Amino acid sequence: MSKKLNGLLLRTLVGAGIFMVVVFAAAVAVGWLAGHGTIDKDHALVWLVAFIAVAAMVGAMVISVAWMRAIDEAAREAHKAAWFWGGCGGMSVGGILLIMTSLPQSAEWSFAAFNGRTDPAAYAATGAFGMMMLMVVGYTVVWAWWWLTRMRD
Repeated sequence: MSKKLNGLLLRTLVGAGIFMVVVFAAAVAVGWLAGHGTIDKDHALVWLVAFIAVAAMVGAMVISVAWMRAIDEAAREAHKAAWFWGGCGGMSVGGILLIMTSLPQSAEWSFAAFNGRTDPAAYAATGAFGMMMLMVVGYTVVWAWWWLTRMRD
């Protein structure tokens, strides 16, 4: 691994550690404030989770951009091809399933969403998660294929 990537990996681990400490401290503060009646625990939980989600996604994007800038051209091309072909392929599989839900027979389909919930938000989250997983599986297959075909040369 290049020195550039070693530094990035170290910064990522340090950032993840800081993130965990901040999340823990925020959770303790919200719990303490809610326990003493200073804030409403339900509203505080929503804001806490929103903060964690935004911070995690911003951090993931920063790391992704730094990673793409640190890797060589071949690795960049592998990732681009994998996301285009694999991600689109996985999304196409999910699209087939999505289109099939327009059939009247789909009213009889039943599945449990997150934690067995059956509310619309849980079904939407489950569908989004399923679509993302199909895209990640497609990405992984194409990424591995891309490298395997070039390793033989």
